[in-house]
Amino acid sequence: MTRDRLGPHSPLITKGEPVMRKTIVLALALMCSLAVIARAQDVNVDWQRGNDFSKYKTYAWGESQHPIKDDMWAQRVVGLIDDQLKAKGFAKVDAGASPTLVVVYNAGVKQNESLQGYRTGGFFMGGSGSIQKVIENEGTLVVDMYDPAQKSHAWRGVAEETLSDKSDKNIKKVESMVKKMFEKYPPKDKT
Repeated sequence: MTRDRLGPHSPLITKGEPVMRKTIVLALALMCSLAVIARAQDVNVDWQRGNDFSKYKTYAWGESQHPIKDDMWAQRVVGLIDDQLKAKGFAKVDAGASPTLVVVYNAGVKQNESLQGYRTGGFFMGGSGSIQKVIENEGTLVVDMYDPAQKSHAWRGVAEETLSDKSDKNIKKVESMVKKMFEKYPPKDKT
């Protein structure tokens, strides 16, 4: 049936249809933005399967291809990784002392764009709304551990997190990233 045949007083015709469309669009935009905001810290590890990780006792730092450009943050990240490796029983040695592992970190920041919808006024009573473009910085930290004797990759940890504009919050986020990464070391082969 078409609207013309139904008549102006039919219950299938609603006067607020354009308002409802706006409301639905804004509600969907809001749900999408909340999904982006609620994204949790993502930490994954990978390793050389079948490798005996009990043989690794010492480590030295290798050269990063993508280091953090800010010296203060670079020192912070290296210090956090050093702390985790020490807690796992590793001894830090010079590169010339034949370490059992060479550790390298790489870091980067990528900008993600999303849309966030806002609505004021009653849900069915009209009101106004807007959709704004939001740019978020997503930081990625990769920690690689190489076995120089076998000339192979032994272990990799990758963590991603949406960064804040506040340094204190970012420090806590990076601490959490590194801690979660090393909670998965040594890896347990699922055989």
